[in-house]
Amino acid sequence: MLVVRDFLSKFLKYSGVGIISTIIYFLSVYIFVEVFSSEPVLGSAIAFIIMTFFSFILNKTFTFGGNYTKKKLTRFYIVAAIGFTLNYFIMNTIVNVLSYHYVIGELITIVIIPIINFTLNYFWTFKG
Repeated sequence: MLVVRDFLSKFLKYSGVGIISTIIYFLSVYIFVEVFSSEPVLGSAIAFIIMTFFSFILNKTFTFGGNYTKKKLTRFYIVAAIGFTLNYFIMNTIVNVLSYHYVIGELITIVIIPIINFTLNYFWTFKG
């Protein structure tokens, strides 16, 4: 029961951080694509890097707590790299292969990637 409670508590905190991170992400995508006229896949990739930086700080502070070692930091960035790679392939497929508007790709990425990232971070990055 305590394991389930801990999992749910952290998931809710992670979701709150995710909402903030998503806002940072979408603002960044909008700025790169609409203000600086970047190609959408590139703008999305840069925004993902910016979001990951803020996500680590917020998750370190509010979600998982505890000591942070180089091992945990390395694992966090490995998980982020997996998310980044998924983000790139999803966006590339939606925009360049299927020729849909980039916002559709963004909506798909914000459903798939956070679930994968939380699961990996909970059971691997911050295990214990």
